[in-house]
Amino acid sequence: MPESDGLEDRTLDEIAEMAEAYYPGSNKRRGSVAPTVEVESINDWDASPKVYVVQGVEVEFFTIGALAKALSRKPVTIRMWEANGIIPMARFRSPGPAGKQRRLYSRAQVEGIVRIAKEEGIDKPNRQVATAGTQFTERVIRLFEEV
Repeated sequence: MPESDGLEDRTLDEIAEMAEAYYPGSNKRRGSVAPTVEVESINDWDASPKVYVVQGVEVEFFTIGALAKALSRKPVTIRMWEANGIIPMARFRSPGPAGKQRRLYSRAQVEGIVRIAKEEGIDKPNRQVATAGTQFTERVIRLFEEV
């Protein structure tokens, strides 16, 4: 007996509608928009910590890419935030020659920034931080002073 393609229970109109929903020869839906990723659903921002010894203690650090991923933003956005004073400059840099050092953030800094962004209502990728009328910058500065 041949395998069913699952279409025998559908009307011709339903099959036509399904065919129009996809680009020909593709599994990509027409007019589809990438789903919005919520911060809670991103569990892999911390999948690749960089571990360095600081004052004799191993400490996990994360790159600007990991911070951006945790915030559902792009690294260029985080760099812009630093340049515009929206967040403080990263206190830690990876070892290496000048110009090759990467910004590093501790786990507490990343988790704190994500928490503050959520509490201030700027945890959505399209929300403008500078014009949001929030205490985001002040709170992140305090966080960096405490951590």
